[in-house]
Amino acid sequence: MSDNLKRLFAINDKIVTYRIVRGMYQARFRRDGYSIEVAAKTFDTMKLKFMEKLKEVDAERKHAKFPLFSEFVEEWLKIKKQTVKESTFHSYTNLAKSTVLPGLGDKYINEITRKDLQEFLFSLTDAGKNRTAQKLKQMLSAMFDVICDDYPSISNPTKKLVLSHYEVKKGRAFTKEEEYEIIEFCKANPHFYGNSALLVMMYTGMRVGELPSLKVEGDFITCVSLKTRKGYKEIVRTIPISPMMQKVLPLIDFDKARDASQFTSRDALKRIFKDRHIHEFRYTFITRAKECGCNPEAVMIWVGHEFDKDVVTSRVDRGYTTYSKEYFKSEINKIDYELGQKC
Repeated sequence: MSDNLKRLFAINDKIVTYRIVRGMYQARFRRDGYSIEVAAKTFDTMKLKFMEKLKEVDAERKHAKFPLFSEFVEEWLKIKKQTVKESTFHSYTNLAKSTVLPGLGDKYINEITRKDLQEFLFSLTDAGKNRTAQKLKQMLSAMFDVICDDYPSISNPTKKLVLSHYEVKKGRAFTKEEEYEIIEFCKANPHFYGNSALLVMMYTGMRVGELPSLKVEGDFITCVSLKTRKGYKEIVRTIPISPMMQKVLPLIDFDKARDASQFTSRDALKRIFKDRHIHEFRYTFITRAKECGCNPEAVMIWVGHEFDKDVVTSRVDRGYTTYSKEYFKSEINKIDYELGQKC
């Protein structure tokens, strides 16, 4: 029998022809869109090489219409850059680069399974990164909503993801004794740059990210709400200066407060209370306002909240209500107390 005579072998549902040419086993398969050629010195080696090549080609064909997850994330972030605030975009970018891409970036979007994502999230919770896992679950759900719209053949792998209960650590208002310590520290250490920011936040309820937009207009302080969505008209909040703030005005340099970064403010607070967070100044302002009997709806407006369980009016009612500056001043004047005592 001639060495050039064609022979056959079967792999799965494919009949493959091969021949022996000068001691080499050569196989070729060209049909149904495949074009595979391999050669080896033995039949078994040739067949193994053919199977590996077939597997490789099948994988390429399976993913031909789908991008890598890293490619999708890159495009998703480009869109988010145009539609969300800069701070939100940076949060997405940091989470993607530090967590998502190292874990999932080299997979095609159509091969990522619920099991992959579940194990990925559990690896974070096992490492004690519960908050990161929660944020990542939300981010992945948003991503796969887009993927499944663009590629209807893909089933959403985030639908059945689960995480163990995670209790978000809540802040608490400073006590009046602690409030007194903060003021006394600022008096004794006027050279620390972040002091002014602490006092402004404690007596206005402003977020640290709102300080750069701070303006003083007579008896009122204004700022642009950090919750203003990109592309929407700026939401400007107006907070009257309370009697308590009047008492510390000599200690406040509003230019320094305006220029203080999150890190400057944080470091200033750590000099006084190492285990407290700057967002707790917001808790303090809201707590004091309520303790002193201010209209809860006025407090909502001052701090820029859309919901408060103490406010019984509907959003429609609130939308039709325009309080005067005189009314706001009469309410803020209730915030007047001796430190260490109840209002």
